[in-house]
Amino acid sequence: MKSSFNNLGISPPILKALEEMGFETPTEVQSRAIPPSLNRQDLIVRSETGSGKTAVFGVSLLQLIDPAVSGPQALILEPTRELAAQVDSDLQKISKYLHYKTTAVYGQHNMNQEIEALNKGASIVTGTPGRVYDHIEHRNLTTKNIAFLVLDEADRMLDMGFWDQVMRIVKRLPRERVTFLFSATMPDEVYRISRQHMKNPLAIEIESPTKTVATTEQIYYRVKGNEKRTQLNRILLAEQPESCVVFCNTRRMVDRVQAYLFRKRYNSRALHGDIPQNKRLKTLQQFKQGQFSLLVATDVAARGIHIDDLSLVINYDVPVEKDGYVHRIGRTGRAGNIGRAISLITSEDIMTLYEIEEHIGVLIEEAELPSEEFLTQNKSSIDKWIQKNSPKSKPTSASNAGKTRKKHPRKKASPSKEKRSQHSPKVSPLRPPKEQTTPVSAPVSAAKPSVPIHSAPVDPAPAQGTEFVPAQNQESAPTQDSTAKKPFLKRVLQRILGK
Repeated sequence: MKSSFNNLGISPPILKALEEMGFETPTEVQSRAIPPSLNRQDLIVRSETGSGKTAVFGVSLLQLIDPAVSGPQALILEPTRELAAQVDSDLQKISKYLHYKTTAVYGQHNMNQEIEALNKGASIVTGTPGRVYDHIEHRNLTTKNIAFLVLDEADRMLDMGFWDQVMRIVKRLPRERVTFLFSATMPDEVYRISRQHMKNPLAIEIESPTKTVATTEQIYYRVKGNEKRTQLNRILLAEQPESCVVFCNTRRMVDRVQAYLFRKRYNSRALHGDIPQNKRLKTLQQFKQGQFSLLVATDVAARGIHIDDLSLVINYDVPVEKDGYVHRIGRTGRAGNIGRAISLITSEDIMTLYEIEEHIGVLIEEAELPSEEFLTQNKSSIDKWIQKNSPKSKPTSASNAGKTRKKHPRKKASPSKEKRSQHSPKVSPLRPPKEQTTPVSAPVSAAKPSVPIHSAPVDPAPAQGTEFVPAQNQESAPTQDSTAKKPFLKRVLQRILGK
């Protein structure tokens, strides 16, 4: 029997808001963590990306804060500006039928506006550690009435070097408070500090048979380094995604890929740390609203950003960190929806791919690149998708934000180039046959490369953490023995010999 939000002790105004937001049944972490959090129990929650952690503390804080108390009662710390803005936006939606004020504070945001919002009596403050501490130091943010502290993405804050700031903030808060800590992994330092500053926390660990979402299909294509952009275009045409994030490892590569998609006349945007904060937030908002379907990003968008119904993630570059792969593809296949994750693998990347497979406990299936025949057969649907995903007006490259492109007379293309240009922004084939994909949950033994890799014609290329130690008071989901892993050497031989 499926659990229901009605059975979790949530108040009717919040239930009504959740229903309007599209929440139907609670996820496992929500079912297990909301009841104890509503009982003011300190929590240490370890759960995978996309499992619904925000709703746990969002619902609990909004139901527990006292309307008779003025000033901030709850403080939520996030590792990034995007996450702080995202969480505050979610809180506003959940509190639609309540009368509480919330606000977000973070770097590159107008300080005076933040002070004004704090002075108006925000009950819940969400922010990055640096900006929160600045407000505390300048007495803009009073801490005497803070009864709830949320440390979200704690492992990420540790990785990004924010832990010292977090601890300085914690020491300025009342000792008598409720603390919720959420993390995808549980490094020793996070666990040690959390135990030091929490009262008999309940540890909830949501284990997955693999480290990736079971509703995400994962495949990879072998490509040559100088053909990656061309093959990216063909894959987009084959997949025809409703929404897609293309991940690159560097800001420079994001700009290069975005410039290529711009030349192909795709309605796409770039997202990385060099883009001004207000533009990044606007870009994310427009993407979520479906104003454009292709987002090219660094890992700044990979951790904790909620994008509803993201249908496809493409790893243009293989992530440097193995957990980076998990966080990237965790953007799709959320809340029970089916998602797809595609990686472009060069000969230099293959060993990294094997290490990722070892890490996630799944053998990612190799697929055949979309053929010219496939593209031709599906030309009608491709043309419709291209038309839908082309800019409605002359696009402006996101990598050159704020700059106006000079108009130059267009040279008449030669017959050969003209023929190719009819296909260029449009080469977007439909998704390859279903049998070419392997769901994450499939046993490793079932995965086997089924087709030669370079059989499809190619267009000319254009110029950490440690094992989680449960708290004393623990509620832990039963773990599953991993049968998906194979010894590293066996998998290498399987690939080489095709067995």
